[in-house]
Amino acid sequence: MVSSNGKRNNIVAALARPAALTSKSATIDAALARSSQDAVVFIIDDDVAVREALHSLLRDVRLQAEVFGSPTELLASKLPDAASCLVLDIRLPGMSGLDFQAQLARANINIPIVFITGYADIPMAVRAMKAGAVDFLTKPFREQDLLDAVATAIARDRMRRESEKVASEMRARFETLSAREREVMALVTSGLMNKQVAAKTGLAEPTVKMHRGQAMRKMGAKSVADLVKMAEILGNRINSDVCRSPNVQSERRPANAASRTPFPVRTWPSKVTESEYPGVGAALKRIRASAAIF
Repeated sequence: MVSSNGKRNNIVAALARPAALTSKSATIDAALARSSQDAVVFIIDDDVAVREALHSLLRDVRLQAEVFGSPTELLASKLPDAASCLVLDIRLPGMSGLDFQAQLARANINIPIVFITGYADIPMAVRAMKAGAVDFLTKPFREQDLLDAVATAIARDRMRRESEKVASEMRARFETLSAREREVMALVTSGLMNKQVAAKTGLAEPTVKMHRGQAMRKMGAKSVADLVKMAEILGNRINSDVCRSPNVQSERRPANAASRTPFPVRTWPSKVTESEYPGVGAALKRIRASAAIF
């Protein structure tokens, strides 16, 4: 969104230049070619000219794009089941881009976001990047900067979808295990030896070995190490089964155990660093460099 016709013309001119594919870096070209097989880029900007320019740019590099004038329009549409990312303007009528980002997070919609804005400031960029934005671009921006950010976002979403697919398959296999097999699997993958598992469950050691073998076969694990990796993917799901099991003998905890924690409580740092939030440093440099424009 821009504040005057002059700035609007500058932004549209910057976005609408013909995409010279031969000038793109080979790395980004390859990433976009792989991603374009089924990827979709959603664009939300209340400026029609900017939407059309972005749509044209992405079409030139063989990326499917869908454009919307507001977050409400996007939410009202039927979204495809494909790797995707969102190019989102900060200042929009009604709900702002940052508020929409927060709403998506609350709804567990994990779509990578590339922010674009003509009204950038450092606190705004920090808030967006802390909340997981892939990049934060100030208008007018280079075509290549946007394409780089989109390629990164789509690759990130593709990896997330693949991880969720693997986790779903693990959960389906885990459901085929009997209650005893789940119990033994959880204890074995927590680092206990067969003899220790037998002591905790009250089973004979050969019986523990039998249940462990059946669990490995059903889960498709070739070794205990594979079973441990699967347990990590399952996370709290496997631990909750053990907590509910009446067979596991709980150890006595000290009176002040509730006040102890083996891990430090993580808080936001007072200063944002590139190592803590990858990409935020580049975004802040661009904001400082473009401050004179606005």
